[in-house]
Amino acid sequence: MIDVIFLLLIYFVVSSTYTPPESELTPALRTERDAAGRSSDLTPQVVEVSREGAAVVYRVGAQRVTGRAELIALLRTLPRAPGVVVRGSDGATTEGAFGAIQACRDAGFDKVTYVPGR
Repeated sequence: MIDVIFLLLIYFVVSSTYTPPESELTPALRTERDAAGRSSDLTPQVVEVSREGAAVVYRVGAQRVTGRAELIALLRTLPRAPGVVVRGSDGATTEGAFGAIQACRDAGFDKVTYVPGR
């Protein structure tokens, strides 16, 4: 019986891993600060896609456009560094949402995120 206890003790000692305390681990994310501020201080642009009757309507802030060409022209005037979020409403069609995503790509945005309606 004592032999079995010693074998189990040796097994648990050998098979356990020793990890350093969490306070001693290096963070995976690092931030860079510069004189102009951090890029995380910028908020992404929000394009809201909705449907009014049969037409798809795109809203960026207080501006409202109905065509993809108008949306691309509007998005080209905005800063591209923070990215853009395409938010679909409950009545938005899939075609309208994907049209907004493609318009964001055509306007030069690299960071495009889609958030579906509730």
